[in-house]
Amino acid sequence: MLNRHSQLNCAGSVHFVTTVTLSRGLWFVDESVCRAILESFEFARAQRNIACYGYVLMPDHIHALLFQPEEDFCVARMMESFKKFTSRKLRPPSYNGETLWREHYNDMAVPGRDALLVKLRYIHENPLRRGLVGDAAEYRWSSAGFYAGRGDGIVRITMP
Repeated sequence: MLNRHSQLNCAGSVHFVTTVTLSRGLWFVDESVCRAILESFEFARAQRNIACYGYVLMPDHIHALLFQPEEDFCVARMMESFKKFTSRKLRPPSYNGETLWREHYNDMAVPGRDALLVKLRYIHENPLRRGLVGDAAEYRWSSAGFYAGRGDGIVRITMP
């Protein structure tokens, strides 16, 4: 039986992924929680040899642009590992749900460089649209600062 994301499991594919908390709310606002979530994301990314072109951790969801270089190191397995670990070990203390994340996540194929740049802009402007910062590069839990030349974040970024 094919899993939900098997059609995207091919070498050289770029994925725009989004996963949302089961209960929408302000779960990722505490610095220690945000840091732990992104460190877990980075661990899962590195373990599967997935490249990350950009990311943002919002108070109730995460977006990322991921590149899958080989079929055996698939984004679906990376996301499964990340969500399992963080649901069990890193739920914010105030979170009262049984599981942290919704069962499914969105995974959209990104067809080319222009589409990739549109998605990257969308990711980086997300904190602006929510009124969390006045400048996307100021938002700590995003790769926008990396692209603005303000240093590396927790998740290792590969330039597209």
